[in-house]
Amino acid sequence: MRRRLWLAGMVICALLVPWLGNVLYPWPYQTAFLAAGRTTGVSPYLLAAVARAESRFDPTARSRRGAVGVMQLLPETAGYLTNHSAASVAADLIHAKFSIAVGAEYLARLEAEFHSTTAAVAAYNGGDATVKAWIAQGVWRPGDSPRRIPFPETAAFVERVRHYTRWYTYLYPGRGITPTAR
Repeated sequence: MRRRLWLAGMVICALLVPWLGNVLYPWPYQTAFLAAGRTTGVSPYLLAAVARAESRFDPTARSRRGAVGVMQLLPETAGYLTNHSAASVAADLIHAKFSIAVGAEYLARLEAEFHSTTAAVAAYNGGDATVKAWIAQGVWRPGDSPRRIPFPETAAFVERVRHYTRWYTYLYPGRGITPTAR
């Protein structure tokens, strides 16, 4: 009898976990994340995790520091990445597809610069100059635990992104990417 109850419980959990996970970890703008991932070679799961951690997918989100949109980019950063002025791209950042595409490009550049997803995510949050300084001073290195990151906000951000990435990978299988030539 216990074995049957245990087995029935496991079946119910197997059915409910993905459904509950989809409720707890929605993935709006999935098409835009998948397209940006294919274009830049950045995992769409990572992109979704960054967006969730930054804005909870709110295209109108604005930070105290002036970051805008789903991916919470500063207009200056978006302007640099798109070769346009910050003023000309500021209004575009509230459009999810644009924000995701530019955020993916930024993450791709950070991954290429640091050769580490963890360092790229830390730089996305804390700034690339800050992460370069940590590495140069030996305070933190890309192979170190994110818990050793000297800025508590950035350490917590990296941990959240890692956590969310694992959930998106589990809940939305088969949405990996085949990068296009860059």
